[in-house]
Amino acid sequence: MKCVSCKKPAEVKILYKFCRDCFITHYQRRVEKVVKKFNLIEPQDRVLIAVSGGKDSLSCADVLARLAKIIKFNLAVIHLDVGVNACTNIRTEAVVKTFCEERGIPFYFLSFREYLELPFDLEESLKFSRRPLCSSCGAIKRYILNKFAREKGFNKLATGHCADDIVRFFFKNWLSGNFDWISKFKPMTESNHPKVITRIRPLFETLEAENLAYSKFRGIPVAGCSRCSYFLRKDKWSQILRSIDEKIPDFKLGLVRGLEKIEIESSFQEPLRECKICGEPTNREICSICRFKEALRVKIGWEG
Repeated sequence: MKCVSCKKPAEVKILYKFCRDCFITHYQRRVEKVVKKFNLIEPQDRVLIAVSGGKDSLSCADVLARLAKIIKFNLAVIHLDVGVNACTNIRTEAVVKTFCEERGIPFYFLSFREYLELPFDLEESLKFSRRPLCSSCGAIKRYILNKFAREKGFNKLATGHCADDIVRFFFKNWLSGNFDWISKFKPMTESNHPKVITRIRPLFETLEAENLAYSKFRGIPVAGCSRCSYFLRKDKWSQILRSIDEKIPDFKLGLVRGLEKIEIESSFQEPLRECKICGEPTNREICSICRFKEALRVKIGWEG
């Protein structure tokens, strides 16, 4: 098995066969191509990338650290501890800290409980709420990351969502008729409100298997607990996509490239307003975070 680029012995085969060095170059060029094709980052931008400590987000941060020197933008990393079993681990913070220090990237660590001034971590708090844990976790992450990025003066918020994530989310939302979410499955979700930070997904055309190979070849330390155990219990779509991959290897990349061209009518997208309690963007009179806090006040007499 030979590398398609240099003809040396190949060390990885995903869609193509590559040696270590050629794969790293291929991976970095693909991410750079997406960044430039969709104008995800421009000179002087202030980009905050959210990392979990896993292969996807740290691989993305590694490439962005390289591109920051080329495009001349400012980059910082944020790790949010939501306090859900496997996601809560001192090792994760240590891995992220080492990763950032080695690359000279400023970094922030935030605690869900401390930032929102709550009495419990997320997992304990949701015992007093009717909303599913995964749904609440996602809403809280979006709320905190957007608010923190704005407070610190960042104009772009990057995530490590890759093609596998996009395809999974697409099918789950499409089957539930949630077309508003489908409209957000693009390399960039531009701000539609003065308080909303533009979100970018540099790994939009990158496969999860490629992130694994890249992190291995680059020697990127990965926290073993970075993927939430609740996700692992419910992630049936990964099994379905693996079976499709066996028959159509380029299925996921073909789908995400098709999504890039889809335009969703604005009628599917609810206009944003400001929460009458906290002032953050929401499509309701009171945002989900303030409703969540109110549930805690009612159920346990919390006075926060």
